[in-house]
Amino acid sequence: MGQFYIKLKKISDYLNSIIKVLVFVILAAMTIIITIQIICRVFFTALSWTEELSRYLLVWGSLLTATVAYKQGAHIAITFIVEKLKDQRHKVISILANIITIIFFLIGIYYGIRMISLQVYQTSPALLIPMKIIYLCLPLSFLIMLYYGIVNLIGELTNFRETET
Repeated sequence: MGQFYIKLKKISDYLNSIIKVLVFVILAAMTIIITIQIICRVFFTALSWTEELSRYLLVWGSLLTATVAYKQGAHIAITFIVEKLKDQRHKVISILANIITIIFFLIGIYYGIRMISLQVYQTSPALLIPMKIIYLCLPLSFLIMLYYGIVNLIGELTNFRETET
């Protein structure tokens, strides 16, 4: 089980590094687009597509950043009670928390896919991009976090078994 976990963790780390680069590119593109929008609005005629594209890039960037934050354990958590627990109880709570988050991610994937299915024929007003591409960020980000959650759970279970023996 240890070797399997190590392979999954390496894939998880590699995926996280790719997402970090992608988020950087998204935020850089958003900054450039908003700058162009401001310049055109002040000196020329406002471009209709810049506001829409920057909004969609913000959504994609935010949700992909949430996956990076989850991977790094940077989300807000109430830990003062769990930190007072010792040994096995602390590990059991961590395992239960991972299982609950995995269930939440599965629900998010399900409803994200349902939302995409409702937007099959709709396109964005200015860019004429299919809205299903925009809404794809929901199930995709939940799917990435689900993978991270499964890796975390396997790591917790592996650690739990090693400390029992």
